[in-house]
Amino acid sequence: MTAANHSFDQTEAAQALSDRLIMACEAVVRCRAASFRQSFGLTEIHYRLLAQVNAHAPITLAALAGNLNRDCGQVSRMVKMLTTRGLIARPPNPAPRPLAIRLTAMGQTICHAMARIAQNSEQAIAALLPEEDKVQASLAVERLYCAARTVLEEDRLEPA
Repeated sequence: MTAANHSFDQTEAAQALSDRLIMACEAVVRCRAASFRQSFGLTEIHYRLLAQVNAHAPITLAALAGNLNRDCGQVSRMVKMLTTRGLIARPPNPAPRPLAIRLTAMGQTICHAMARIAQNSEQAIAALLPEEDKVQASLAVERLYCAARTVLEEDRLEPA
């Protein structure tokens, strides 16, 4: 089956561009999520969290939550679970606040393995697309991102 065999149906095509983009992103994520769950018992957000800790360690919970655009409580619960599994190390109590976390050796190994799964998934998807589509998609995503960031910044500047 090729990418041409799949498309948005007529009701989906009438949806807003942002809705279709979210649907496309969710489909891409599902391509690797099953492998994450089967291989490691982890989810996409766990991978993103591990990748952020790997890239920015030592990192505080607040900074990590900001990078993931998630609530501190949600990130704290995930960090606790990943700490219990031996993937993340936190300073022992009592420790100076704010606590800075890092990956354990096992956490680094799993993070790198998950990154390979993500890369392989992306390559498999990209292999089904013509080169021109890949270039156009990359440009369009960049423009959409910049436009959305501009709207966010303008919204913050407007008086309440």
